[in-house]
Amino acid sequence: MPSPRLALTRTYLAPSADEAPGGGELPGVADVSAPREVRSEETHYDTADLALAASGASVRRQTGDAPRGWVLELPGRGPRTHEVRHALGRAVRTAPAALQRLTWAAARGRTLGPVLALTADATQRDLLDAEGAVVARLTTRRVQARALVPEDSLAQEWAEWQVEVVDGRRDLLDAVTAAWERSGAEESDRTEQLRAVLDGPEETDPVAEGVGGDSAGAVAVGQLAHDVSRLLAQDPLARIDAPGAVRALRGAARRLGGVLRSFGPLFTGEPREALLAELDWLTGVLSAARDAEALSERLLADLDEEATGHVAGSGVGDPAAVAERLRALLGERHAAAQAEVAAALDSERYRALVAALEAFVADPPLTRDAHRSARKALLPLVADAHRAVKNAHRDVDPDGEDADVPAGDPSADPLVRLRRAADDARAAAAAVVPLRGDDVEEYADALKALADVLVEHEETVAARAVLEELVPTAGEGAFVLGRLHALEEVRSAVARHDLEEAWDAANRKKLRKWMS
Repeated sequence: MPSPRLALTRTYLAPSADEAPGGGELPGVADVSAPREVRSEETHYDTADLALAASGASVRRQTGDAPRGWVLELPGRGPRTHEVRHALGRAVRTAPAALQRLTWAAARGRTLGPVLALTADATQRDLLDAEGAVVARLTTRRVQARALVPEDSLAQEWAEWQVEVVDGRRDLLDAVTAAWERSGAEESDRTEQLRAVLDGPEETDPVAEGVGGDSAGAVAVGQLAHDVSRLLAQDPLARIDAPGAVRALRGAARRLGGVLRSFGPLFTGEPREALLAELDWLTGVLSAARDAEALSERLLADLDEEATGHVAGSGVGDPAAVAERLRALLGERHAAAQAEVAAALDSERYRALVAALEAFVADPPLTRDAHRSARKALLPLVADAHRAVKNAHRDVDPDGEDADVPAGDPSADPLVRLRRAADDARAAAAAVVPLRGDDVEEYADALKALADVLVEHEETVAARAVLEELVPTAGEGAFVLGRLHALEEVRSAVARHDLEEAWDAANRKKLRKWMS
């Protein structure tokens, strides 16, 4: 698979073609390299209706002085972008199949052909720390871009400043851009700039037709449309295993399921039930990859703490050696789970699910209740969702004896059922924020705090299972594993203790007055 690269980048429309200012008293910057000139030539590829541009993504074939090759650029969170690079090859009429696969959510398998030619003459300077290492790169770029269809399209020109920092140096990023803004530069989305050259479509959410704007159905379908868009936005990032993408994709799938379950009376049964079954399938596939990632972060951080106080030759096992074995085990599991995610996202089953979700939103199978006013129809359903959380809480053993249900059937665990009910109620509450505002958000925050406690407990159970699996072949490292196991037992007890406090906070009558 092509290799992904994460960049922390901001681009500004420059007030002039002068070099981007930078250096001076910037944090962690000791010197600035000599400027170097770089010329790049790019051909951008898209569908005939510019679906990639509408989604905020871009595919380009890059030649010239800049690194030669194909580049897929995906929008990340905030200033982050994700780049996937692919060897140049000989193809010029269409983008490589590997990149087309990664853009399925926007392109839906349609061929990506050349739509725009761009030439950029750039001046680059590196910002260096006291040891001479590069901490950021400043680029002044003079851009000329022209749409390839129609052939007589006029070229457009502009100047831009770009800063790219390494190692997550957001403080440096903010310092550079603050100085630029004082100079009159305005932040620019490069994709939006290219979309303007192409005269392409604006980003839009799916819109349901034939649903009254203030009806219960309109509000519920609007929330579903929003969550479908979020799911599709995370699709390409999950395919490249971008940080947090699988978790975000799973979250979008869970929210869709939560809205469909909580607002069930608004929709006819069979289409809704079919969607719920497929969303459960997708959530299950994504959970395995996310859980392996979370366990790695959790246990390796604990082993780092153990290593701090380790005395060589003490006979109690080297935490570093244990970490190596644990990293290998969880790495294999994560790789296998991520392969399952990739296979699922490439499957006809997933494509059918996306098509069904979009069809559901475009032409929702509404019941008579969906045409009632949103307040009269939805608020009682949110109250019902809260009662489901309350009923799930009643099933939890107050003495904690049901805390560690064996893996294999998570739904057998009352705590898992409680977390799922809390997730559904939170999804339902999110849909009615426009109706009740801050009161709903406070309630949703309380449900999130409850779910966070329950997730912490779930992770302690999974972590202990992994530690127990390693013990038989751990040798002296068994002592280290035992210490980590004991730590997870303490965390489990703390989570059980915090559970009641979190539930009491979410169940306060004052917090739920808006439901009536």
